[in-house]
Amino acid sequence: MTALIALPLMAVVCALVASDGYALLAVLMGLQGALIALSYTWFAVGLGDPWSIALYDAVPRVVAAIAVAGAIGFLGAPVELYPLSGIAVTLVGTTLYTSRILGRFPAAWPSRRSIPGLFRHTAPVAVNEGALGLYSSVPVPLVTAVDPADAAGYASGDKMVKLGQFLPITLANALQYWTAEVFGEARARRLRRALGLHVAMGLLGWVALGSLGSFVSLVLFGEQAAAPLGIVIVLGFAFACYSARTSMIRHFLFPANAASTVMVATLVASAVGLPIMIALTFAVGPLGTAVGYAVTEAISTAWMIRRTKRSYTHLVSEPARADAAAPGPVDPDGRIAP
Repeated sequence: MTALIALPLMAVVCALVASDGYALLAVLMGLQGALIALSYTWFAVGLGDPWSIALYDAVPRVVAAIAVAGAIGFLGAPVELYPLSGIAVTLVGTTLYTSRILGRFPAAWPSRRSIPGLFRHTAPVAVNEGALGLYSSVPVPLVTAVDPADAAGYASGDKMVKLGQFLPITLANALQYWTAEVFGEARARRLRRALGLHVAMGLLGWVALGSLGSFVSLVLFGEQAAAPLGIVIVLGFAFACYSARTSMIRHFLFPANAASTVMVATLVASAVGLPIMIALTFAVGPLGTAVGYAVTEAISTAWMIRRTKRSYTHLVSEPARADAAAPGPVDPDGRIAP
């Protein structure tokens, strides 16, 4: 119901800000990104069912992207086919999964009286997503406006980082149920492993982007759009922060009902990082933009560290209460038997 209001408004905005001749493409790209909010993946994560995410979303999305890239690059198909394929994957996959799952989990619509409370309860998450989307989408248009001659190189590095961010998101989704299904020391071990895997992925991504990013962007986007070495190294650091922060949010802070901490961290990082990003862009150029973006990611990540430690202590101390109330025994791995 929210989407019925939000999506048409978004389409109008996309059409108004699009360059001449690109209104349709802008609207379709906007719809492709926004419709992901209707995805079922959060529900599959809650059920500990990552295979459904792969079956109905991840694999079809990759296959569709490869097929469409070939059609556009080799057959001359219109570029609008790319967002249309993403829209189709989201709508078809979510419809198939939902039709399969509704019979197992029947539920009534929320009452009208409860809807304002639901919006208030989820407001910190919504504000966080909005602020995150703002500061992550500013760099490319900022560089384009200030230094259009070098904008293509920065955009190439930014695109590789954005694509790479799907890796920690996918890992976090896969581990979210795994870290929450056990208690006590078993949960502590899993939380530490989850965070460690995300930190390792971030560092590996930093190394990969810093060492190979310029070459890969040269191959993918051509000499005019190759990402400079300095930019990919700095953006690699931003990716490392993002990867660690994703685990902190998904595995520690959200389960501990600390969504407000995530919101505050993002707002503080945006308030500090965006002015730095703008100032450095004018002073240094695209490298300054990358530094400002990395500073924003670093502030957001650092702000959450202390609260993540507290959440870790809180989450692993729950078993005494959970075990005492459990209807059955707890197995050696910490899980409560039915």
